[in-house]
Amino acid sequence: MADPRLELKGVRAGYDRVPVVFDVDLGVAPGEIVILVGGNGAGKSTLLQAVMGTVAVLAGEIRYDGKRINRWPVARRARAGISYSPEGRRVFSTLTVRENLDAGASHIATRRLRDQRAEVFSYFPILSDRSDQLAGTLSGGEQQMLAIGRSLMSGPDLILVEEPSQGLAPVIVDRVYGTLQRICLDRGTSVVIAEQFQQLREYDCDRVVIIDKGMVRPYVAVPAP
Repeated sequence: MADPRLELKGVRAGYDRVPVVFDVDLGVAPGEIVILVGGNGAGKSTLLQAVMGTVAVLAGEIRYDGKRINRWPVARRARAGISYSPEGRRVFSTLTVRENLDAGASHIATRRLRDQRAEVFSYFPILSDRSDQLAGTLSGGEQQMLAIGRSLMSGPDLILVEEPSQGLAPVIVDRVYGTLQRICLDRGTSVVIAEQFQQLREYDCDRVVIIDKGMVRPYVAVPAP
């Protein structure tokens, strides 16, 4: 692997000093899409949130572009280029699409907001058409696009995405994954996606990593009969 954009070494993370993930080693290269797949309670969300800084790292280290970020607050990680698209979309339902997007760019200069929105609209044109619409009135697929678009507003180099397939029709999932691939190709952005086993799309990523009972291991695809 080229110098990794994200590198985890022996990471333990959890809540109230009780680990949920154990001794995780993982590297993600620039422009790479990695799917972290596991069942409910496997530790997917905990691991992504440890990278974002909302869950405590109890041991080991997290490096981003070669810098140790264990003690960095969330805001500093966001300014450095890490963004997060949560499970269940969590859009602000009473705000418009434009206002939701701007909420993802709190540390971006106001003069840059229009350009950042234009970039998001280039990936998700339907959001441009809906820019004055309340987010709560969007379809599930449109809300997922908005959640990812909001995470793009800060111009990140690393995007963490939780279960983007959840509750969506296959054609919409195809569109979301296709857009994430375009973002990686266009911008060199790295993407880590947490998914359930039943939503695994191994051909839409560079690499699959399994997480089970808080530990990661390589994924070995089973050939079709």
